[in-house]
Amino acid sequence: MGHIQRLRRTLPRDPPSLLDLGMGRGRDLICFARRGFRVLGVDLASEAIEKGERRAERLGVAIRTVRADLRSYRPRGRFDVVYSNGTLSCLPPELRAARFGDFQSATVRGGIHAVNVFVPGPRGPSPPDEQGLPYRPGELANRYAGWEILESREIDFPCHYRGGAPHRHRLEALVARKLD
Repeated sequence: MGHIQRLRRTLPRDPPSLLDLGMGRGRDLICFARRGFRVLGVDLASEAIEKGERRAERLGVAIRTVRADLRSYRPRGRFDVVYSNGTLSCLPPELRAARFGDFQSATVRGGIHAVNVFVPGPRGPSPPDEQGLPYRPGELANRYAGWEILESREIDFPCHYRGGAPHRHRLEALVARKLD
């Protein structure tokens, strides 16, 4: 989230618009809205969206939400920022090119994408608690040919998801700017 805030002054419009793909309960979406972004959150889980909307209302923060499946969702409008924290890992490999194409088409020139996806760790795939379909190392960056890659790195982190056995995950995180 910090990298988006640092890049805010370079975005084409003010206030910038932000699309959160897989908003969950809206924690990140609300943080962006509190920092002056015009936000739209997308998620498949009605309960999560409702929790996020209630929290935003309690905090006096304006958010917009859409219930949709990212496997078929096509954004309406154009956005300065497209953000996703792990959710794109749920896209089946055969749908990734089309979905990324739609998300990139919905981004204004000079806009950025800040996304991360699960990749296999140093000892193979992570335990299946994230319900994801891991990307191959480098696959995410390859989706951004023709974009300026501002940051690309792998992040290892421990997990104790829902009381399960302690284990580790690896994410590939990327921040890229649309050039044309």
